Amino acid sequence: MEQLSELNPKTVFEHLNLVTGDFEPVMMCHCGKTKFCHRHIAAQWLQDNLGVRIIEHEVPYFERKKGYLIKKKAPSLFNDKD
Repeated sequence: MEQLSELNPKTVFEHLNLVTGDFEPVMMCHCGKTKFCHRHIAAQWLQDNLGVRIIEHEVPYFERKKGYLIKKKAPSLFNDKD
């Protein structure tokens, strides 16, 4: 976050779109789904600062949370307490 705070999110986003030309930018890494990943921090930073929506490849099964991918809980029609 310290390094990102020194950057302009709009400039970063424009540069990503410039270097990818007619293709949609994709941020990739080799991190496991349960391991910390800086890509998630960068994606959240862009979302928070620009109001853009950056989705994960396996949506709706995962969401970003503080640098980690967290598996979303599936909604249930049944109450566990019954």
